Amino acid sequence: MLNFFIGIAFFEAGAFFGFFVAALMQAARSGEIGLNGKEDSHGREHLVGAENCAGAVSAAGRDR
Repeated sequence: MLNFFIGIAFFEAGAFFGFFVAALMQAARSGEIGLNGKEDSHGREHLVGAENCAGAVSAAGRDR
């Protein structure tokens, strides 16, 4: 009987986290979550990460 309840608990936890991951993937696909960079109020993208730590202007920023 205890094995049954443990199995149900693992199933429910898997279903809960599965729906959570599916919601995150859908939000990323629809564009609500952006992982590539940040945009300012003028629509310009600013890279986030090690490639822009020194304050250097990226190649994409010089073209605009």
